[in-house]
Amino acid sequence: MDNTPAHPIILMLLDNSFVSDARVEKEAESLLAIGASLTVGCLIEKGLPEEELRDGYKILRIIEDGFNAPMRKTYDEYLSKTVDKILKFDFDILHCHDFYMLSIGAEVKKQRPAVKLIYDAHEYLKGWPFYKTSSGLNKWKGKIVWNKLVRKEKEEIQQADAVVTITNGIAERLKSDNGLNTLPTVIGNYPKITTLKVEEGYFNTKYNLEAKVRVLVHSGTIYHSDTQVKELMNIVRENEELVLVFIGNRPRFYELEEMVQSDDNLKNTVFFHSYPKNQEETINLLGAADFGLLHLNNEWEAHKIGFSNRFVEYIMAGLPVVATPQQFTREFNASFKCSAFYSGNKPTELSKAISEIADNLVEYKQKALAAREKLDWQLEADKLINLYEAL
Repeated sequence: MDNTPAHPIILMLLDNSFVSDARVEKEAESLLAIGASLTVGCLIEKGLPEEELRDGYKILRIIEDGFNAPMRKTYDEYLSKTVDKILKFDFDILHCHDFYMLSIGAEVKKQRPAVKLIYDAHEYLKGWPFYKTSSGLNKWKGKIVWNKLVRKEKEEIQQADAVVTITNGIAERLKSDNGLNTLPTVIGNYPKITTLKVEEGYFNTKYNLEAKVRVLVHSGTIYHSDTQVKELMNIVRENEELVLVFIGNRPRFYELEEMVQSDDNLKNTVFFHSYPKNQEETINLLGAADFGLLHLNNEWEAHKIGFSNRFVEYIMAGLPVVATPQQFTREFNASFKCSAFYSGNKPTELSKAISEIADNLVEYKQKALAAREKLDWQLEADKLINLYEAL
């Protein structure tokens, strides 16, 4: 322990308006349990209160939009104004979630050196070339912005007194890419174990399905290309005892929903369900399906070595998983044998993986339920508390 008080005053910074963020909520609960005082500073959003009390900590929506535009001429002015606002508060530890907030935190650290700065990296930025999803001039501009962000992270991470991330793979890359003296602390984004409250047969009742029909569920962001979507839907359509349910709320979700509703061959086979309000509701809803689908863009290093919240939610719901592989999911499956993998661009492998689990569903579900018991946030919380105590 350095000069950090036994009961530290913590300010967390988020790049969203914090309607709900399961990782932050779990970290907050764990830190409050050791007597910390916690405030979460987050993005201003119309219709949400500027100040809010939640479960023993304060939420201040004080960060204006503009944090994600480092190439704008007004960015330096924006950063200075935001830092001035942050410096008005009293805190011992500044915990910055993701790279945009690190930029603010690093500048605060320069002006208040006694503050302990924690960088909580949820993504591997250098391996996440998001500009590649654009085209033309936007792609060119996006690459310039991405390169700028990668350089900023490499510079600003040096200001951090501690670095936290979500997988061993990302920890190793952050250390080697940025010349860090120590390996970042790995804190997995596991949910708290709760009792499953599953409405058995929910999807069969909602969509008027026969009892023999298996429900394959896809939850969250849809990374499939148009070609991969067609291949997936063809596999489902050709199997009379299989349906696919997408759960989501992003533009791609609604785009596919509109496409399916106009296709008489698909609209009784592929269904769409709104996303639940929180993680616990999501897990209970997923538990009403038979198995989950996880498809990632594995051309990106960030996905190869990243953490999959969706995979963990499937397992927490007791679902075996058909998945494109990650380092994390392969390591997990080596112990629990509750998944079947396929290459994202090989529909025959996808079809085989679906059949493997569907044909051996009872066995795979038993393994998924056994794996569920090993995903314990408390073990991760202990690592977080140890890190704080070592500052």
